[in-house]
Amino acid sequence: MDKKGFTLIELVTTIGLMVLMGVIIVNNITALYSNQEEATYQDFRKQLENAACTYIDLSDNEIKQLKSTCRTSGCDVAVKTLIERGLLDEDVEDPWTGDIIGNEELHVHISYPDKEKTCEFQE
Repeated sequence: MDKKGFTLIELVTTIGLMVLMGVIIVNNITALYSNQEEATYQDFRKQLENAACTYIDLSDNEIKQLKSTCRTSGCDVAVKTLIERGLLDEDVEDPWTGDIIGNEELHVHISYPDKEKTCEFQE
């Protein structure tokens, strides 16, 4: 008699391999999405830090006093101030929460260790 079809072992093995491939693919897609979110957040942080460094480099008298304080003991610049000065858009949103950051009390810390300016976003 001529038998056509697959044995139970062949079917189970094929289904097992398909499930394993599906798990690997879903895991890789999830990792790519997570990496993209992290990169977006790092870009967000860098945008805030660059705006604060630019702000402290401005030359009006109020900022000159702040700059001297920053040189000795460090200082914090509110993100709200950066928005008011036009260094950040009003509609900048936090990539983790999706909230517009203009109303939040976020700060960028500016210090001068080793006489080199550093601007670091305070979470």
